[in-house]
Amino acid sequence: MGCGVSQEAPPDLHQQEYFKPAPNGVGSMPPQAADDRTLVVMTSKDTITVVTSPSLVRSAPSQLVEEVQVSVNEEATDKPKTGEEGAFELPEGDFEDGMLGISGLLTGKVFPQEEDSIQALRTTLALEEHFCDEDFPADNSTIFFSERTDADIAWRRPFELVDEPQLFIDGASRRDVVQGCLGDCWFLSSCAAVARKSKLIERVVPPEQPLFGDGYTGLVVCHFWRCVGLGVVDRVASNDRGLPTKDGRLMFAPHAEHEREFWVGLVEKAYAKLHGTYEALEGGQSMDAMVDLTGGLAERYDMEDTENLKKLYTHLLKSSRNGAFITCSRKGDWRNATKADEHGLVEGHAYTVSGVARVKHEEHGPVNLIRVRNPWASGDEWNGKWSDTDSLWSGVPEEQRQKLGVNSLSDGEFWMSYDDFCEQFEEVSVCTIGPDFDNDGTVDHVGQVKAIKGEWVSGETAGGSRNDFEKFATNPQFLLTVEEPDDDDDDGCSVLIGVMQEHRRSNRSIGVKMLQIAFFLYKTDDPDRRLPVTHFYYNYEDGTSGTYINFREVLLRADLVPGHYVIIPATFLPDSPGYFMVRVYSPKPFQLKNLPD
Repeated sequence: MGCGVSQEAPPDLHQQEYFKPAPNGVGSMPPQAADDRTLVVMTSKDTITVVTSPSLVRSAPSQLVEEVQVSVNEEATDKPKTGEEGAFELPEGDFEDGMLGISGLLTGKVFPQEEDSIQALRTTLALEEHFCDEDFPADNSTIFFSERTDADIAWRRPFELVDEPQLFIDGASRRDVVQGCLGDCWFLSSCAAVARKSKLIERVVPPEQPLFGDGYTGLVVCHFWRCVGLGVVDRVASNDRGLPTKDGRLMFAPHAEHEREFWVGLVEKAYAKLHGTYEALEGGQSMDAMVDLTGGLAERYDMEDTENLKKLYTHLLKSSRNGAFITCSRKGDWRNATKADEHGLVEGHAYTVSGVARVKHEEHGPVNLIRVRNPWASGDEWNGKWSDTDSLWSGVPEEQRQKLGVNSLSDGEFWMSYDDFCEQFEEVSVCTIGPDFDNDGTVDHVGQVKAIKGEWVSGETAGGSRNDFEKFATNPQFLLTVEEPDDDDDDGCSVLIGVMQEHRRSNRSIGVKMLQIAFFLYKTDDPDRRLPVTHFYYNYEDGTSGTYINFREVLLRADLVPGHYVIIPATFLPDSPGYFMVRVYSPKPFQLKNLPD
């Protein structure tokens, strides 16, 4: 979708020279504008056209030049479907101030972020009284937002299912994660990915919360990282009574290795509360879930849109070695795939990438491999080349096979060649705790991190895209001052910038619409004032997050020479209200502040 070009006449410029060919060979341009800034006709992400007016402007007695008007035709796109969307897709609507499941919502009230509020609630419970969550009751309204019902569901606390239940037994592991009868493998595959670092999972659900005996209150608190209102962490409190069962077994996230271990089911339950219902978890983006679990930075790579798949493999290999969390998914509709296809894979399904390795085969030489895990944790797994029993493994030294755990893989986990991986999977998502400035798979040293919040206000600061320069100039502007280059770079400083839009819900039956967002980076010589509209008529950006898209967060890696820059977050459509957060990372000192009107 797109809007038309801007039709406003730009301010007159007194040109100093005749037109010359544009550097990209499209159109023509004056080498210098009146304000000594260079005009570039096309960027990598936007189509900028030059329109020559039939009128003539006299800038000097002996020189006639044509008037130049620069206009931008920007477009937006929607994030791709995951294939896991439910039979009753949650309708989208504008946010209403209900704040369901947000910021430690307990019984209809939003408590402060401090842990003291949670502890205060525990102390209000009478002896042997168990917390009951009025906002997420043990009935069908907790499971379904649609008109679906199920009369055979029994709600049980963990101690009613097993003796001496625990949140964790021997820490967290990807093998703990098993998908039940809910289409939320995008979330569970992310849990399995993050579980490679048990401490991170324990940050989501603190282990010192007993599920029986002394200190047990029935209250379990989970922490999710989100940009919500004035806070960045959601503390979601729920009661462990809200675990639905059938025939004495958990319906969702059933037990894997240890039947007394409940962290997966309780984190899934808290995440369902954050979304309103269990059913609302059917369909989602793995990169959003990984950010919710870690507070990290996540990016998605679509196989069809990746020009250099070999370079992507190198990125995945280095990312995996450096502790990144990786998931992948296949095309298709999971509702039509009750079993695996002829390759042993499930369409419309999200998987965890649990390993990346390069082996040396005695006949074929170096081979790039990917280890993938199906959250079903069943026998449904890849049966092609490099599968568990494939004869190709006989050409790999025994020592390397043992190192890769070929003979000890659990059900649903398998190796496959990277070439087959690219053919069978639609996308791969990578999440790191820290920034990867150069996108080489290695989390780089961070000298400084700063965040600043902003708001798009309809009719005031929600100016929309550059299809209308006058309105675009009203968007919030933030000054980024880069102070010095990197130690190994004489000129530039590595900077990673992210703009994250607020993500929250208002009720169980309506999903809040995610805005199509992007941001632009302009160099400025005047750090004391906002960029005026004339700047956008005659200057192009020094960096951009890309096409407007309704992702939670959009990113830009840049190598910036020391100086002053203006960050302008924008929604594609004007007058689209919302809150957002700007995050900036750099190994060197920098300053970040709001540029007021």
